[in-house]
Amino acid sequence: MVGQFRSWDDYFIPGTSVLRNRLGFTSVDELLAAELKLSGNRIVGLALQPVVGEFDLDHLCEVHRRIFHSVYVWAGQIRVGPEGRMSKTAPDILHFAPGDPAAPLIPYDYFQAGPELVRYVQSQLAALDGLGRRSHGLTDELVGDLAEVWSELNVAHPFREGNTRTQLDFFFQWLALRGMTLDLATLAPGGTHRQAFIEARFHAQGSGHSRRLADVLGDLISPIPPSREHRIRLHRNLGHPPAHGL
Repeated sequence: MVGQFRSWDDYFIPGTSVLRNRLGFTSVDELLAAELKLSGNRIVGLALQPVVGEFDLDHLCEVHRRIFHSVYVWAGQIRVGPEGRMSKTAPDILHFAPGDPAAPLIPYDYFQAGPELVRYVQSQLAALDGLGRRSHGLTDELVGDLAEVWSELNVAHPFREGNTRTQLDFFFQWLALRGMTLDLATLAPGGTHRQAFIEARFHAQGSGHSRRLADVLGDLISPIPPSREHRIRLHRNLGHPPAHGL
């Protein structure tokens, strides 16, 4: 199956902008609706039965596979393409205040696909492993270092689709294992930190500095382990349709 995807165009049904999918949908809107429903159910399932691993690349890929394997053949696989750097346009958060209507749209670059992408993700997850070994509870240092890893993993963007949802579960479980809770509810539609989280990631992406993301994460992480009910409730927020836009 890996050989089926050798270029960016291979992800699409020929002649369309619809991603190849297991469900047979040929409409973007129908595919998105089905993907959100199925992936939302899988995400809640991860709250009850999280992936067990070493929080390395295999672990990250398995989280992605568990969420999306019923929709996409390439679930759990590192993306191929596009050639050159991939970018997304969003308001200029580097030179304008958050929410300023005068802010123009600018490109924010992601990591180029290829062997270097894999090595870079592995290096960031190795840094996360080091952070886990030296951390002792919730501290400013932990939040700052976690924000650095998270912002770099966001720039790497290792999967074709579903990176944010994968990262949110991955880091939720990493923190839960250490007796802390990442409040996913605040990132749901209408959540108090949703927009700040989006802007902080773009700011880190454009500036190379993760301080703003650390400030947001500092508000989202508490030194209390999540209960079973809390895990389910928080993970349900990741399945809401607008969360796809994170």
